[in-house]
Amino acid sequence: MDTVFLVGMIASGLFFGWTIGSHYTGAVMGTAFGAKLISARKATILIAISVVLGATLESHNVVKTVGTGVIDASEMTVFRAMVMMLTAALVTAANTYLRLPVSTSQLAIFSVVGAGVAMKAHVFWSTTIVALAITWVGTPILGTILGFVITKLMDRVMGQSSERTKRVVGYLLILVCCYAAYTLGCNNTGNAVGVFYGTGAIQSRMLAGFIGGIVMAIGALTWGRPLLEKVGLHIVSLDLNSAVGAQLAQGITAHIAASMGYPTSMNQAMIGGIAGAGLARGIKAIDLKAIKEIVISWFLTPVVGGIVSFALCSLLSWGLGVE
Repeated sequence: MDTVFLVGMIASGLFFGWTIGSHYTGAVMGTAFGAKLISARKATILIAISVVLGATLESHNVVKTVGTGVIDASEMTVFRAMVMMLTAALVTAANTYLRLPVSTSQLAIFSVVGAGVAMKAHVFWSTTIVALAITWVGTPILGTILGFVITKLMDRVMGQSSERTKRVVGYLLILVCCYAAYTLGCNNTGNAVGVFYGTGAIQSRMLAGFIGGIVMAIGALTWGRPLLEKVGLHIVSLDLNSAVGAQLAQGITAHIAASMGYPTSMNQAMIGGIAGAGLARGIKAIDLKAIKEIVISWFLTPVVGGIVSFALCSLLSWGLGVE
């Protein structure tokens, strides 16, 4: 039975990684795609390469937090890890199918919490969960500030708009989007493979990150277009300078969070960046209806993830007679 659970955990974790890779294509490359600077195919290829690099080189702290920082490592069994990742993967896949951006970081964390509570494991509420909550509240705020400042700097540095200037800023935007995809690898890979490290199935955080990055890259390449189009064509409406400001604000915000080991929402960071860029312009830069959908999703995500994980863990534990 342990072998079955091990296979189930690995399959669920990799499935979750695949859904993460497909889910965030719009968040990291939507501005460049929406500005018609790059095709969907090239966008997903660049995302795949950047994600693998970020996941391999800088996902280690998030891997540790998800694997050992939410519940005690001694209580992170293979069975519980399987339930956690299966819950997170199914909810993310459903949101990707509906083209609704969701926070996979919040989902992963509360899937761990839900299973932990179901099995009466010790959850680090006053340390890790509080720190994560502060990070999640601060993400859109920092994103807004950075989006405003960077957009103002772009306007001042680039000066008068010309064809040559637009071309330069266009290339810069693609580069910034690649950086955002790199931070996606740093920030989100651990959500999917942290349990591999927590259970001891993989003892190297770098190896866990690399495996997660590969799976996320495959997700971007195979099912990344729906949300790339959703964000690029229907949510974001920015000129090139403000697009650079918004996307760079997102990347910096998520990179800071990942470096501290606290995975945050790439979508929240992006919305913050867009809001800041919009304030710098004094224009309406986002579709309020679309943003309303996202905000509702933010509130529902941890609740749904925690409840589903709790229920699934309780049900399978009772039915299979395992803990």
